[in-house]
Amino acid sequence: MSLRELSNTKLLVVLKEKKHLRNMICANTINHIGSALYNVAMFTLASKQTYSTLAISLANVLGGIPGWIDPILAYMTDRETKRLKKAAILNVIQVLIYIVLAIVMLKYKMPLAVFIFIILANIVSDSLDSYINNMFIPFSRTWIAPDERRSVTSLEIVLFGLSIVFGQLLGASWLVWFPDDFFGLALFNAVTFALSLYFLKKIKFDDTVKSVMSAEQHFSAGDFVKKMKAAYSYMHKQHALQIMWIMAGLKLVYASYSLILTVAMVSETNLRFGSFAQTLVVLQAVMTLGLLIGSFLRFDWLEKLSYEQLMMLQFLALILATLNCVYRGPLLIVLLIILIATIISGYLSPKYTTDLVQKIGEEHLTRAESLMGFIFMLADTSGSLLATATLQLFSLKNSWLLELGMLVVFMTVGEFMIYKNKRQ
Repeated sequence: MSLRELSNTKLLVVLKEKKHLRNMICANTINHIGSALYNVAMFTLASKQTYSTLAISLANVLGGIPGWIDPILAYMTDRETKRLKKAAILNVIQVLIYIVLAIVMLKYKMPLAVFIFIILANIVSDSLDSYINNMFIPFSRTWIAPDERRSVTSLEIVLFGLSIVFGQLLGASWLVWFPDDFFGLALFNAVTFALSLYFLKKIKFDDTVKSVMSAEQHFSAGDFVKKMKAAYSYMHKQHALQIMWIMAGLKLVYASYSLILTVAMVSETNLRFGSFAQTLVVLQAVMTLGLLIGSFLRFDWLEKLSYEQLMMLQFLALILATLNCVYRGPLLIVLLIILIATIISGYLSPKYTTDLVQKIGEEHLTRAESLMGFIFMLADTSGSLLATATLQLFSLKNSWLLELGMLVVFMTVGEFMIYKNKRQ
């Protein structure tokens, strides 16, 4: 079954007949929206502090912690059996976290220590979301027949991407409609997790999963490393690593570009439409549009391109966007280029991940996906750290020039990896 058949009648029949699967997808999607909802708000909150550059950098760097520990969380889920019950408890904790944050943010001007506390609370919530997502992975395998898996997996991938972008768009829109109302946004965030809990409670299905690790067995660093190495070796044997590493390089430079662009939008009027929050709304709307177009529409010329060629196009788009910023071009050009890059990303990600799921055996899938997510998050965090160091040491224009140089280097390395692979 190809990705062209994502919206076919068979998928609709599967979702109609399997109510437990439909509720699980709804719960997962709403939970992802809740986790993404406050990401843009964190940047807006950071921009309003007297230490705005440091605050934005901290939000970027510390915000990557859930990705760093996700492989550990995936390892720990091996002991879970009654997973729906545990997910419901974790959802309740997320609701309570954002009720506390609402009280903390009655005033948006705050000392650095309070701002760091808010970031850490958000990190805890995101980590709980990752844990829930890892617990749900076996359900998407045991509840779906082999001939249904590709279409359902594709739908899950598209919904995940849309939920992240929509959550960020919703958070940014709230701050445009209700400027500086971080209290109300935190309460709204709590409501999203409560809604996810509602769908979890509607699932009436045996959620027993055979545990790989005894519930009494404590975390073992040695056993964890051994299993992660096994997952990496398995992916190497399945020839699933080359594209992943190029994608990781792309994520690194994109994370670096995004942080510099975010800081630039605070200080340069040519990179804003009205206020900073309004600009974020426009940016997220453009990204949402690009993801929708890339995920659901098929263009003949894109169908003919390989994974490597699609990623090189994304590199090229970032280079053009950076050149525009170096020469102080208008934000409109940046948005147009980002739209093109997001369309390509929206097309590439479901295609690659769905093909990967077909390659990886079920017994390796949870750790393989976790390992891949960890490498991508490592790339994101490294890009943010590089941009943070650059912004602290150099002027904004020089930071753009260094970003341009890094993009060219990574694009060249990617081309070399592609060439080397074809020669083998």
